[in-house]
Amino acid sequence: MAEFKKRLRRWLPTAQTMEQTRGFAWLGHYLREHPRLWVLHRRGVALGVALGIGIGVFPVPLQMPAAMLAAVALRANVAAAAAATWLTNPFTMAPIWALAAYLGSFVVPHSAPATPTPAMANWAWNAPHTWPAALWEQVTSWGPALLAGFPIAGAVLGLTAYALVYWGWAVLIRQERRRRLKRRQAG
Repeated sequence: MAEFKKRLRRWLPTAQTMEQTRGFAWLGHYLREHPRLWVLHRRGVALGVALGIGIGVFPVPLQMPAAMLAAVALRANVAAAAAATWLTNPFTMAPIWALAAYLGSFVVPHSAPATPTPAMANWAWNAPHTWPAALWEQVTSWGPALLAGFPIAGAVLGLTAYALVYWGWAVLIRQERRRRLKRRQAG
């Protein structure tokens, strides 16, 4: 577990790093005074990751500061919340939006257009210039279902992330205890 924490500390920002980063200096001062928000323990990191992913699902600017403020309010690991917002990026945007539209369609009925729009009909894999118009047509056809699905997808992905991190951390703790026990028995 100690080795895992060392690796994790190398990846996550520190309070001093945040204080020196433009735009986050106001938060870095507060975080240095409250070190419990930086401690790597199972509940805090799991909650931080869940908040970061849950807030990162929303396609709005300033996801990282919002996740960090939520982490401060809920006493989660701030660095984990900030880092987890980066899991939602241009490569993961399409599946997340599709999940949001799918989940939102349970709340807001979605009716597909009877005929494809011109942009959708002219879309082709081998013609990248057709992709933006086709994607825009698809997203606008989802409309209210997509908007209703963002909070649902954020909650689902956040809860899933919490469970995975919490469970994974418990597995690492058990493995470390077994290693220690074997060393004691061998020595």
